[in-house]
Amino acid sequence: MLDILLISSDDGRAGRISTLVAQENSGHRLRTIRAGAARLAEYRESVQQAELLIIDDVHLQQRDLAAVETIVASAPRLSCLLVTPSLSQEWLVAAMRVGVRHVLSWPIDEAAFAAELSLIGEKKAAGTGRESRMVSFLSPRGGSGTTLITVNLAYALACERGKRTLVVDLSRQFSDAHLMLADRPPAATLVDLCAQVDRLDGAFFDACAMHVHPNLDVLAGASDPVKAADIRATQVERILSLVTPRYDAVLVDLGRFVDPISMLALDRSTDIGVVLRQNIPHLHTGRRLVDILRELGYPASKLRVVLNEYDKGASVDIATLTNALGVRVAHRLPRDDKHACQAIEQGAPLLEVARSSALAQGIDALVDLLWPKPAEASTSVLSRLFASKPAAATKRARKTES
Repeated sequence: MLDILLISSDDGRAGRISTLVAQENSGHRLRTIRAGAARLAEYRESVQQAELLIIDDVHLQQRDLAAVETIVASAPRLSCLLVTPSLSQEWLVAAMRVGVRHVLSWPIDEAAFAAELSLIGEKKAAGTGRESRMVSFLSPRGGSGTTLITVNLAYALACERGKRTLVVDLSRQFSDAHLMLADRPPAATLVDLCAQVDRLDGAFFDACAMHVHPNLDVLAGASDPVKAADIRATQVERILSLVTPRYDAVLVDLGRFVDPISMLALDRSTDIGVVLRQNIPHLHTGRRLVDILRELGYPASKLRVVLNEYDKGASVDIATLTNALGVRVAHRLPRDDKHACQAIEQGAPLLEVARSSALAQGIDALVDLLWPKPAEASTSVLSRLFASKPAAATKRARKTES
């Protein structure tokens, strides 16, 4: 059940949306206010009491989205469904930039509306489940090492930390993350799962995922970029809503994609790993990527710049990168071509191929950075103080007896 607030500038359209909500027969509570998007600030208190805000403005213009951004930012747990004049890429990107992740156009398609309500309800329910952390990795240029980092980080979490871990390959250009962990083809890929998303439940997902370790599963990506074009954001949203509560850690390989589909993972991520190398092309494109992520509302505190193949003597040093990006380098992975190539060619994790290598140790350090170990209770001063009391008491007792 959802507490829904509808802001609509048209009685007829408001009535249609009310009918669609009632058809769901899920006990949703619906309140309606007659207003346009520009007046959202007047109803801040009502908005903050809702779980879902539906904004339907007959005369909605992109300049009105500033008011939407302000109200969405004031209620972090609020889901927002925006009814736009069209579902063009321009409108979708504009909505995403102000923090809106659910967009429909008028006239509202009944099935699409039902699907959006279902997804929002699933996200609400998932919030009460096990604590799960998602980390996404992306880079502005190909060949940066996002896949190598993602799969080896996942393997380390599963094997060394005992965390139930999932790798989701959302790179839609010849995805190959599974090839670095197993020497067999996947039973199904992201494309296959999206094509049958109506069947999606826990058992169906388990049948589609690759189980490469008792604690590690992989959802293989689209090996065919043409078929990957058929993937829809609503399908990916439903998959992520289902799988996230089932794992302690979900690691997503986004490749070079920043679009409405990859943003679904970025929104859920506690950390966003930006993988760069020390050269001029990465300096320029890396700065643009960081700027785009900030424009989309992801704070600098969420970004983790990972410098791959670190070279102390490179002309583009860490200080230069930091000044250009406006974000400090969070972690450095050493250049280790020999063991990296060995792991890739064998289709095996670094921890199995070269456990003592500098690169494997760098991955371990990245695990510690993103998943800090719980602080152990200190046994230094206090423990020594109390441990000394019995001995001191015994000494005093003997002195008294004498």
